[in-house]
Order: sequence, then C-alpha cells, then structure tokens
Amino acid sequence: MVMCNHCPDQHDSLEEDTMNFYSPPTLMELARQCLLRDEYLAISALKDLPNMMFPVMFKEAFIDGHTKILTAMIPVWPFPYLSVGTMLKNLNLDTLKAVLEEIDILISKPVFSRS
Repeated sequence: MVMCNHCPDQHDSLEEDTMNFYSPPTLMELARQCLLRDEYLAISALKDLPNMMFPVMFKEAFIDGHTKILTAMIPVWPFPYLSVGTMLKNLNLDTLKAVLEEIDILISKPVFSRS
C-alpha cells in the first residue's frame, strides 16, 4: 500500500486498520478454553498442567461455575496461597460453596512432616 503524506484520510484509515487488528488466541488460551469445555479432560489433565495455567484457569472456572473442575484443582494447587477475594465480585454461591468445602477438606487432613 502506498501512502501519501499529504492526504490525511489515508493516514487516518491506516491507524483505524491497525487499531482493529485481530490478535489470535495463544496456544495456552486455546488449551484452557478446551479444558474448561470438557470437564473430564480438565480434571484428568490437572496433574500435568504447567503451573502458570492454574491461576487463570481457576479464575475462569470460578467465574463460569465449573464446580467439579474447581474442587479437583484445589488439592493439586501448586502455590502456597489460593486467593479468591478478587473473584468475589463475580460471586456464584454454588461455586463459592464448592471451593470452601474443598478447602475445608484439605484443612481437616493431617499434615505429615518430611523429617
């Protein structure tokens, strides 16, 4: 495309085309979407998921109400903290109840020392 610097209309349309540029989803986003659509696959794949997928997948599962996926994620959560405070604005009582019940189960389990 040849652009004329003296024609402001051409320059404006080029900016608009650039601003409306579509960015395809990343492979991680596609994988996460696929897993959230297939509950059985998601639950069976949790032990093999990269740690970096957990926070966003947890958030999306929480918001979309995938309670079975959430309850399966909690026992294998790879980080020392599980923050649900920021998700409470998208509150679904059934989802929150499932998360709290699973956390309660984890808390009630005995902890064994490695020493």
